[in-house]
Amino acid sequence: MKLNVLERLMLLNMLPAEGSYTNLKLLRVAKERLSFTEEENRDLNFTQEADRLRWNDYTVMNKATGEQAEGDPEIVKEMANKNPEAFEIVPIVGEKEIEIGEIVTQIIIKALKKLNDEEKLKAEHFSLYEKFIN
Repeated sequence: MKLNVLERLMLLNMLPAEGSYTNLKLLRVAKERLSFTEEENRDLNFTQEADRLRWNDYTVMNKATGEQAEGDPEIVKEMANKNPEAFEIVPIVGEKEIEIGEIVTQIIIKALKKLNDEEKLKAEHFSLYEKFIN
């Protein structure tokens, strides 16, 4: 299944820390697959600010040169939005194909359905809900 950075983070937080021996082994493997490589960690530059996790989500590429635009990220993004013919906003780490087995998939579906039933789904869960439930 193709998952983006936010989806991977959400799943890592949703997967249970307790369960049967067999399920814990499967969950450990799933967590390893969902985790970020050293290169992804370096590129995303995760930082904790108060109760929020932040990361470099995108970069702006100059279409003419194929190089990354330099400068203040917010100004560069604004420049790209105003001039999409010259600049392209691209994710630093795009969607990644991650193999999730049937048992772990069922655990995720159960967790998402529980959040939905308790009316505790957040906007961040939306794409996961669509991928796993719909």
